[in-house]
This record gives sequence, structure tokens and C-alpha cells, in this order.
Amino acid sequence: MITDVFPRRYSKTKIRDQYYEEDRRFLNQASTIMLSGRLWDGGITEKVTDHAENSFKQAHDTLALELGVEFLSDRWIFRTTEYNGNKTTQSYKNSYATICKNFLIKAPSDLSLGDAWVKDRIGLIEIAFSLREKQLALADIELPQKIRDAERAATMMPSPRVIRVPGNRVEAIKTMHQRRREVFSELVIELNERMKLALYKLTYNNGLIQISDDELTSSEIEEPFWPLISQSPWENVDIQMKEAIDCRDTGDRMAAFHAVSALESCIKIISQSKGWSTGKEKGAANFVDNLVSKNNGGFISVWESEVLKSLFSNVRNPFAHGAGSSEMPTLTVEQTNWTIETAMTWIKSLIRRL
Repeated sequence: MITDVFPRRYSKTKIRDQYYEEDRRFLNQASTIMLSGRLWDGGITEKVTDHAENSFKQAHDTLALELGVEFLSDRWIFRTTEYNGNKTTQSYKNSYATICKNFLIKAPSDLSLGDAWVKDRIGLIEIAFSLREKQLALADIELPQKIRDAERAATMMPSPRVIRVPGNRVEAIKTMHQRRREVFSELVIELNERMKLALYKLTYNNGLIQISDDELTSSEIEEPFWPLISQSPWENVDIQMKEAIDCRDTGDRMAAFHAVSALESCIKIISQSKGWSTGKEKGAANFVDNLVSKNNGGFISVWESEVLKSLFSNVRNPFAHGAGSSEMPTLTVEQTNWTIETAMTWIKSLIRRL
């Protein structure tokens, strides 16, 4: 399976012209975040647990495969000792946590290679955070069953041989789950702040590290946007908006198309979840009509429906159909950024009305 990794995604986009002190500092800080126990175990221990080591291996193997190497850094250490004139060489196997740490903190011998060097290492950070996000999403799904099991166990008479620890097991499970979620959110904030301090125009959101050129746009539009679409039923909105940003960052003219498609997905989800969809809709405009309909309570105003429809007819539709012998539709960089930011703002507004 081919993984969409940061260094390949941004291979044609320069983020560094050489390796700087800010890079060394950031990558050391990132290795500390990943090894501290906060990322993989929610801060319940500072040790590299079996769960953390397995996670490091999974992140390592994913990036190593895409970079075409067996190990990101040395798997074995060889040490030679001498006693009574006899030399003995012993070998030691590095853990995957150590391999990943050494990969992150190693500086290039040629500082001019900084761009590719930093991208590879940001790729590992992205994979690690994305993996942890998936683990937490799975934990969300498993949580109700764990609570039911704990409630059932609480009603059963304990065996005389079993020592029951005082306290509410159900509340402990909920608290631990919530704490792990909170710690991860704190780490995402820290990662984004440290990338900003390192002078990278990058942000991590919902499994991807992407370029964010405008600091005001990032803080006012993007930062509150991504948490809203991080969970069901907004998965397609998340995927399509990430496609829009990837296309924008690589100069692909389809960026605006994906952004407005994400908005269309949001509108469809709301229409369907409210029971307003009839199955006879032929396009985005019909789903907008469902939202503005007085019979449905006027979820949006008439003027809002007109603005939304204009985005589909004037921005999205020209890219959705073949141009024939006409000139291919394109937008300027400024128009593309405006479309993405506008789609994000609309999606935030619509979800917050639910």
C-alpha cells in the first residue's frame, strides 16, 4: 500500500534553502515530544511502553518503505572491548523508538541538503501524529463497549480470590480516555507552535501537515475549522478540503474544485441528517434548496442560498465539466486562496447551526 507522505507531497515545494539551527532545535524538540510518553500513552508513563514501541515500528516502517530504505537509522550498534589483550565485539539492537529518535536528531553532513532532509523528518512526525489520531479514533469506537463491560463487572459478585480495587471503574475508564484525548490536543497545539517558532509555514490538522501561508487565516479560519470536521459524519468534507490544500500547495488548478466539493458534501450531509433529502436532487443547488426551504424551517436565508449557489455555478461547475475546445478554467493564487477560505468559513457556519 502506497502512503501519501509529506516529502513526496511537497517534493516540488521548497520549505528550506539549507539546514538551519532552527531545524536542529525543532527536530530535537519533536523527538522529545514523541518519546516522552505523552504522545502514545497520554502521559501516564515516561517509559517507552510496548504500545509505544509497536507504534514507533509502524511509523518507522511506513516512512522507510516510501523512502526506499530498510532502516531510517542504524538498527545495530557494535562495541569492541579489550581484556587481557583480547578484543571482543558485541552487538546491540536499537529499539524502533531509538531508531526514530536518531533519525530525527541527526544533522546532514551537507547543510545545503536541508530541504529534503527536513521534509523526510517532518514526514515521520506527520505519520506518528496521524497514527496516534487513528488509535484515538478507534478508542472512541471501543469506549462504549468498555464502559458496558465495566458496568457489568461491577454488578457481579467478586471471587474470594480476586482483590477489587476501590473506586468507580466506569468513571476511571471515561477519565483516562478523556485525558488521552486532551493530551493529544495539547501536543497538536505544541507541535504547531513549535513549527511556527522554527519559521515553517506549516500546520498539522487531522492527520496531515500542510502549508499555511497566512498566519491570520490559520488562526481565525483554519484552526477552528479542522476540529469541527475531525469526526463522523464529516470524513468526506475533511478528505476533500485536504485535497484542496494539497492542490493549492503544489500548483494544481483543481484546488478550488475540491474546496467547493467539500462544501457540497457538508450541505448534503446536513440535508440528509435532517431528513430533508428527497432522493430527487440533481445537483448541489437542489440540496441548497432543501436548506433554505420554509417547510424545513429555513435553515439558511434566501440571500445565503444565492451566495452558495453562485459558488457552485461560477467556481465549481467550470472545473467539473470538460472544456472542449475552450480554454481550460483556471484561478489565480489569490482567487484559489479566497475560495478555500470561503468554503471553510461556510462549512464552519453551517455545522455550528446544527
